[in-house]
Amino acid sequence: MEPDDFGLMEGVRTDREGAFERFVERYQRRLYRLAYGYLRNHEDALDAVQEAMVKVFVARRRYRPDSHPFTWASRILANHCIDRLRHRRARPTEPLDPGREDGPVEGRHEGRSPDDPHRDQEGRELRCRVEEAVATLPPRQREVFVLRHFEEQSLQEIAAALGCALGTVKSSLHRAAAAVRDRLLAGAVPAPPSGAEGET
Repeated sequence: MEPDDFGLMEGVRTDREGAFERFVERYQRRLYRLAYGYLRNHEDALDAVQEAMVKVFVARRRYRPDSHPFTWASRILANHCIDRLRHRRARPTEPLDPGREDGPVEGRHEGRSPDDPHRDQEGRELRCRVEEAVATLPPRQREVFVLRHFEEQSLQEIAAALGCALGTVKSSLHRAAAAVRDRLLAGAVPAPPSGAEGET
């Protein structure tokens, strides 16, 4: 029988044979989606997950069971992705998931068949505009938006992952959603304002 998440993490923490490999297998897909939401590049996301897993392994004995193992690992990964965003050279970005039709914002058009190619094209364009808008957000707003809408974490999980108050998460998410909505309504995505990277 497979151990539960906390039991598996205890095996990782105590160096039980094969525990870390099972930990990676259990969480790597969700962690990849989280990294992709930040970095919007397949190779960068894969690299970020691998590098964050090294950090998880190094820090394994500092884990405490007051947070879920995935929440703990996702916080390490989120911090790593933010560091990469601050230091990486400009690279091409991709849609969050070109094959998905259940992205954070859907294009809905009454009277059109789900197989209508125009609907699909408009949905992809809208998702692309959302991703571009999210990329202009200040770091804290961007990470809260990504965790909520791309990784579908609860507000409480986000607060635990980021180590901040629930009220901070709510206000950051509200500001992020308003900024994304304003950019979409304006029909264009402006460059981030001066000093935006320092905003919390």
